[in-house]
Amino acid sequence: MAQYPPAEPPPPPPGPPATRPGAVTAAGVLLIIGGALGILGGFVLFAVGGSLGGLFVVFGLIFLAVGALQLYAGVQVLALKERGRQIGIILAAISAVLSLLSIAKAPANSIIQIGLDAFIIWALTQNASYFTT
Repeated sequence: MAQYPPAEPPPPPPGPPATRPGAVTAAGVLLIIGGALGILGGFVLFAVGGSLGGLFVVFGLIFLAVGALQLYAGVQVLALKERGRQIGIILAAISAVLSLLSIAKAPANSIIQIGLDAFIIWALTQNASYFTT
């Protein structure tokens, strides 16, 4: 019998690496915190809206919906799911535009929010290869 060298192991399947970058983790946590605060704000507006009028209830519903969407996006980003990355980028872009519009009323808060949104957008776009469908 002839001696053959052992066969080389097959290469690993293509796909995202097993570890999550720190910037992606930070972006996911920021989305979760923003979502939780949005939901809390929605509940506060509901509590105030009962005595002051329907406009607060409408804004409370909007805060709850956006907060829930941010919370969902943050959890999906931490799970490295593509849909969470896309939703996170869209929500951060909308938030940055709204913060830019309110910069004259609250400049310090708006600048901090724009910086956080820019970081989220950067982290999720630069690390797109880590996300799966």
